[in-house]
Amino acid sequence: MNFESVYINHQSELQLHLSRIVDCPDIAAELVQECFIIFSREARKQIIEHPRGFLFQTAKNLAYDHIKHRKVIEKHLNNTDPTLTIYDELPSTEHLAIINEKLSIFSNIVDELPDRAREAFILNRVYGMTYAEIAIEMNISDSAVEKLLARALLHCRKQFKIHQADFSND
Repeated sequence: MNFESVYINHQSELQLHLSRIVDCPDIAAELVQECFIIFSREARKQIIEHPRGFLFQTAKNLAYDHIKHRKVIEKHLNNTDPTLTIYDELPSTEHLAIINEKLSIFSNIVDELPDRAREAFILNRVYGMTYAEIAIEMNISDSAVEKLLARALLHCRKQFKIHQADFSND
């Protein structure tokens, strides 16, 4: 078997095939070279009856190994260096401005509440305290907490309806 003629007959076809798999002509060229090194080594050990089939199977295996290796590296980099993907996750400046505006409106709505209702609301919604815990904290009954939170929620609901247009432009 003439190694040079096998190389000339199949090199460009193999490279085109691998370029489609790995999506990079430079990597495909490297894999084709590696493929022919393997072919040459195996041709010395045994008779290869179907060189084209051998080359394409070897090339496909090398390409898939390359893709698996690349995915492992990407996964490792994304898990070990969060700064590599942080820019993809950051909201735009415009989105941050909208969020800040909505927070400002929400803060004003909460500030409009009477002092005791605001305190109960913040303890419940911000700090996650139960009605019983709020009652102990504020030294009032459970039913008084219920009334304060009902008043606070009613006020917030009314104000959100008034400002609905401000909250719907996401």
